[in-house]
Amino acid sequence: MTMEQLSRLQKIPIMELRREELSDADEVVIDTSKSLNQRVQSFFRQMKNPFAQNVGEYILQIGYAEGVQETLDDRMVQLVRKQTTVM
Repeated sequence: MTMEQLSRLQKIPIMELRREELSDADEVVIDTSKSLNQRVQSFFRQMKNPFAQNVGEYILQIGYAEGVQETLDDRMVQLVRKQTTVM
């Protein structure tokens, strides 16, 4: 997959994504005994769009923000706190 193709896939608005054009999250298998490079290559071979996938009845779109210091774990803690506050 070229950088141009990746850029185009990343820019697709979530409302324009079609389920039939996405991989199912539960079907993507990564062999953790392989090297990092081999795992990344395997991921890209299995994904139709590495920025979006089917997760159950939902479409999950992944994005990245440049210059952010928070980790994914930090964001997950924030999400849980928000959800417990709303409930």
